Amino acid sequence: MPDTFKRKIKVAIDGPAGAGKSTVAREIARRLGCSYLDTGAMYRAVTLKLIRERVALADLERIEAILMQTGLDLENGQRVFLDGEDVTLEIRQPAVSKLVSPVAAIPAVRSRMVALQREIASRSTSIVMDGRDIASRVMPDADYSFYLDATPEERARRRQKELMGQGLELSIDEVTAGIEERDRIDSARADSPLVITPGALVIDTTEFTFKEVVALLLDVIRAESGCAPDAATSI
Repeated sequence: MPDTFKRKIKVAIDGPAGAGKSTVAREIARRLGCSYLDTGAMYRAVTLKLIRERVALADLERIEAILMQTGLDLENGQRVFLDGEDVTLEIRQPAVSKLVSPVAAIPAVRSRMVALQREIASRSTSIVMDGRDIASRVMPDADYSFYLDATPEERARRRQKELMGQGLELSIDEVTAGIEERDRIDSARADSPLVITPGALVIDTTEFTFKEVVALLLDVIRAESGCAPDAATSI
């Protein structure tokens, strides 16, 4: 049974690619009876749209025009609809993964997605949201802020396993290279880079199981301390 809270709560979960944010956030939302939003899926959907339109990422004027004509909906935080089409599986393809970080670094894309994410958060009774800039930009007023991380090797192993589950065969070297490139772009972009915000609880999930990470986050949330430290706390 979901936990019951007497007040509206916002949970922000940030971290790099392959750290397990989405699976953990989805389960936390289920256990708490909250709405869930996978913001990374939104950027993936836009990336897919630009790939289909064969748009050069340097063509900022055309990208802005396309954004204005793009319909994006997330059903129960799970299924992703692009212009009315269910693209939930297609946005996880390697071609999209390769370009999603460069696309997400485009200011017009970031501005549009952040505005949508803030709108969703504002109309949600309670919500769990994961991404790269949730605590730093989308929900700086989050009641609980977490930063999930893991070694590059472990993150690559998890991503390879995920891809294999989708029937995609990539070598561990290929997956590792993709992870490292996304880390570089996400951390170096000028607009909303991946950062650990002050007060965030940092959790290295390398040696933890999925259930252990979920339990840890739930323990923190259930405690409802309401006291955030001045600097990030590591576990």
